[in-house]
Amino acid sequence: MTKFFSLLKVMMSQDMNIFKIKSNANDSSIKKAILPLLLAALILFSIGTMYYGLAFELANINMTHVILSFAIAIPSLLALVEGIYKSQGILFEAKDSELLFSLPISKKAILLGRITKLYAFQLLYSLLFVLPGIAVYAMFEKTTAYFYIITTLVVLLFPIIPTSIGAILGFWIKKISVKFKSSKYVQLALTMAFFAIFMLMSFNSNDMMNNIVSNSDKINNSLINSYFPISAYQSLIKQFDLIILIELLALNIIAVFAFVMITKNSYFSVSSKSKEVSNNTSKKSNTPISYKSHSVIYALIKKEFNRYTSSMVYMFNTLFGLVLLIIATVALCTNFDNAITQMASSDISVEDIETLRVLAPKIFLALVIAMSFLTSITSSSISLEGKSFGILKCIPVKSSNVLLAKALLSNIITIPVILICNIIFFCFNNVSILDMILIIVASFIAPSISAVFGLIVNLKFPKMNASSDTEVVKQSTSSLVAVFGGMLLAGIFGIITFVLAGFGDYAMIIEDVLLFIILAVLWLILTHYGKRRFREIEV
Repeated sequence: MTKFFSLLKVMMSQDMNIFKIKSNANDSSIKKAILPLLLAALILFSIGTMYYGLAFELANINMTHVILSFAIAIPSLLALVEGIYKSQGILFEAKDSELLFSLPISKKAILLGRITKLYAFQLLYSLLFVLPGIAVYAMFEKTTAYFYIITTLVVLLFPIIPTSIGAILGFWIKKISVKFKSSKYVQLALTMAFFAIFMLMSFNSNDMMNNIVSNSDKINNSLINSYFPISAYQSLIKQFDLIILIELLALNIIAVFAFVMITKNSYFSVSSKSKEVSNNTSKKSNTPISYKSHSVIYALIKKEFNRYTSSMVYMFNTLFGLVLLIIATVALCTNFDNAITQMASSDISVEDIETLRVLAPKIFLALVIAMSFLTSITSSSISLEGKSFGILKCIPVKSSNVLLAKALLSNIITIPVILICNIIFFCFNNVSILDMILIIVASFIAPSISAVFGLIVNLKFPKMNASSDTEVVKQSTSSLVAVFGGMLLAGIFGIITFVLAGFGDYAMIIEDVLLFIILAVLWLILTHYGKRRFREIEV
């Protein structure tokens, strides 16, 4: 048991330093913890605000306990979604797998350690959604020590079932993908297809959420009847029942047991094949090698593209926003009334919909800008260099060219997708020539802002000692700052679109001008600060 905990400690130490920032040795622990605490507080406050607004209405009809159902249902659904692709990085693509497999460590201990690590990640993320719900419920209802004991037990247990199901789905996606030569692309296609279906289903299910207060009793009963942990939790906080508690524990044990039984015979072979497929692509062929002379920028972009396509986690996280843009574009073009109603999350009168239909180009422009800001490829590109960054600094290539290549690759990936969405929107809607030009201009500037901003953030908060791509892409400070910064910019431009809605084409011109000014300022910062910071980063 001591050896297992030592192994688990090593596994955890590689990925659990989520907000590890390079700092001076004399910095206090309080100073180092300020940023993660502020980010956590911001998330908790935002989610708690939404819970409070709902609880305030539910309290009037004595249905505050519905908050607890949502506090379990929402993170359970997110744990299922997260488990599908997070399991692929933690369980199958960890960089220390070859080392652990070669050591005299039982395979059972390695698999159990991986599962425990995945559970710990899921629990940490789930707490961001659970704790605000529990705190809001306690504000409206009188609670006892017994309530907090049962709640603590349920909070520790509820991520297990959705994580196990998500990991099983992730295992099958991985198992199918390794059978193909281009396994990364097959894995990405299968995962993105699943999430596209999930998003379409979610997009069409908002009608129930729009009437959550008036139908709270029905919704709560639906959640209780469809998901046993919610039913068990609601029953246990009212009155202790040993049988229900045993059933809840047994169900979680069965979920973990099912995952182990399904994956135990193939887990290590799938992990090994994943490594073999990536290694096979680097083997020399018997055909003669021909050398072609290319420019420095072309060579750097090609290097960036190869690094980008080598990581499924990297591709999935950066392409998800573009998939959402495609889905939203198709929805706006095929069913504008329903799409606008779903986006607004409320009923809209026929007159308002007709008014918004006239403003469709402005709405689409705001959508393009928002999705561009939420798609950040470069916020991880410096950190993903890892130990090879030292070599990159030594080669006779200007740092400005390296940064330019990273920004250009980001645009090469995002701009074509945005332009395709533009064409779809133009074909299905009556858009003037001027509006087309303004939307196309924004389709080039907004992704460029995201690319340059991501580089600046990653230069400021590099994470060069990460043990896996997952740690860089999903858990680094630069990724979080880029995401929240993108959300802030998207919100600002959404407000600008709303405020300037009555100014006609001048509104879109003003937005394009603002985008250009932001890009110019960020580019100046990158050219001056970026070169100096590039040389300062140590591996």
